[in-house]
Amino acid sequence: PRTIGNYWPYATTLYDYIRRAMPFTAPGSLSSDQTYAVVAFLLNREGLVPAGAVIDAKSLPAVRMPARSHFVNDDRRGSLGGKTVR
Repeated sequence: PRTIGNYWPYATTLYDYIRRAMPFTAPGSLSSDQTYAVVAFLLNREGLVPAGAVIDAKSLPAVRMPARSHFVNDDRRGSLGGKTVR
C-alpha cells in the first residue's frame, strides 16, 4: 500500500519533504518545530512512533522506516563537474 512507511526509506526524507513543500499555500513557511510536529503526527498515525514521542533532530534519524530494506542503494560511480561521485 502507498503509505508514508512504504514511500520513504528514511524518516529524515519525510522531514525534508514536509519542510520544503508544506503548507500547500505557502511552501517552506513551517518552522523546524512545526515540521517536527507534523512528522511526529504522521509517524504516529502509521504506528511507527508512540503517541507523545519527542521527534527532533536527534531522534528522527533513529526512526526505522518499514520498507527501508526494499530500496536499492545507488552505488554507481560517475562524474559530476569533474568531481568523482561515490
